[in-house]
Amino acid sequence: MAKRFLIGGFGVVLLSAAGTVVIALNEIGKLVDALGHNKAVEIAPNVLAPTTRGAPETLLLVGNDERPPPKDNPFGSVLPHSNEMLLVRLDPSKPTISMLSIPRELQVTFTAPDGELITNRINSAYTYGGVELMLKTIKHLLGITVNHVFVTNFPKFRHAVDEIGCVYMTVDKRYHHVNEPGGEQYLEINLQPGYQRLCGQEALEFVANRHESTSIVRDARDQRFLLAVKAQYGPTLFENRERFERILGNAIETDLHGQEGVLQLLELLVESAGKPVRQVPFQVELRSSYDTATPQQVEASVHSFLTGTTAIQKHKLNKAMRPVHGRHPAASSTVFLSPTPSSTLEEAQAMAPRLPFALEVPQYQQTTAEAPSDNLRLYRIQGSGGHRYPAYVIVVGRGELGQYYDVQGTAWTDPPVLSDPSQEIRIGSRTYSVFYDGEHIKTIAWQEGNAAYWIENTLTYNLSPQAMVAVARDTRPVGSPTAPARAASTSPQDLTLLPRGPTATSLTSELAAALGFVGLAAVALLALLLLTRRRELILLREQVAHSMAVEARQRTLLTSADDQCPAAPSQ
Repeated sequence: MAKRFLIGGFGVVLLSAAGTVVIALNEIGKLVDALGHNKAVEIAPNVLAPTTRGAPETLLLVGNDERPPPKDNPFGSVLPHSNEMLLVRLDPSKPTISMLSIPRELQVTFTAPDGELITNRINSAYTYGGVELMLKTIKHLLGITVNHVFVTNFPKFRHAVDEIGCVYMTVDKRYHHVNEPGGEQYLEINLQPGYQRLCGQEALEFVANRHESTSIVRDARDQRFLLAVKAQYGPTLFENRERFERILGNAIETDLHGQEGVLQLLELLVESAGKPVRQVPFQVELRSSYDTATPQQVEASVHSFLTGTTAIQKHKLNKAMRPVHGRHPAASSTVFLSPTPSSTLEEAQAMAPRLPFALEVPQYQQTTAEAPSDNLRLYRIQGSGGHRYPAYVIVVGRGELGQYYDVQGTAWTDPPVLSDPSQEIRIGSRTYSVFYDGEHIKTIAWQEGNAAYWIENTLTYNLSPQAMVAVARDTRPVGSPTAPARAASTSPQDLTLLPRGPTATSLTSELAAALGFVGLAAVALLALLLLTRRRELILLREQVAHSMAVEARQRTLLTSADDQCPAAPSQ
């Protein structure tokens, strides 16, 4: 009976393993089929680096800004050129995923397919020679070989965002541009600031806008959007994999179409799913019409991109958070803040009665005299189920081109931006939730009454942790009869950094990982069993052959003996 139970249990494991293998191969086949919806990107041999299972891979994401002429301007067509060139590094030996955007205005020299030597912006390499020339230019400039490339364009990107269900994120400032007939045709944009739901057209305007800021800020805008997509849809990727496979297949063109390459990349993606994303800045000198980078700057950027970082240490965060001192420039050598303009406070007091919750305003800011005036906006956020929540946002410019941070409040107390905090800090009677993007603090949030409030860092994380804490702790309600009493001033000793929790892993992910390990173990057992059975079969065949040979010899001997025996006498 024990033997039967053992055999039965082993049979169940083998069937589960076989089912896991079949399901995995089926999913890989579906993804391969989805990627085949668009034509493959044709690349000459040896331009892309070969891949091996378990080794690091570098991916290149390209946004092709090729546009036909608008109806009212037949001469306003835009030639193919790369609006975005984003390198992504997946390395199993590193604790982070690295992202490096190559500034499209970076001045380089490359050789066109016709042999002409051209000095121009790096994104023009796509115009002269497509993806292949871009890859060669990147390799020549950075010394980085790419394993796989993915290309999308504006219409496909817009459709993909609509298909996934739009993306919640913060628009850091007011964006507005309308093309004039006969002038240079930029991508038109009309976005209001604040946390909101961006669907296809709005998302395209946000990531594709290439004006009113530096190349560093533009690339950071694209990365901020990708991180918002990862945060919002990453946890449900496994449950909705068929839908995402279809959306991905329709949105991109790639060189990756074989099962082996897809399997290797999927293994890396699964292994990297829980890792934070590290945004590596490209060191450049910003010019009026193009950017430049010295060999030393290029080498430093590449080294940071390839080597990754160690895990974020809690004691370093403690050290960064604690020295939050005075609120006046003379009171601290660490954080320099100036009082919030009286015009902002007066505007907030006038608008506060229009909200069903307290409107809180920072009493101090990190800004300069050259910064634009604060922008205070009341609006409604479209939440889940179509419900619209009242909200406000205060946009504060830091005085540098493209650098804005936002102070936000809303009656929606659990928006996606505030899900899964990385850490908590205690200052006086308030508990603040801290959210990270890789090594940077992106958001500090708190709740009071029936509303949620938060401060979101600039696109390039220019606010230090000390500055964000200082601004957050002196954010107070104004002009509302229902507002709570002003909290007492806090000192550095009131600040306590609570332990940062481990990265959350969904039950589905854990089950999928466990099932994968069980499947691999079962496949190994199955292979061992097959080898054992094969060896037994070989031995059995040898034994049968030996027995047959012995029997044949015995028959020969018996026949010879019968022939030699005399016949028996007759009676």
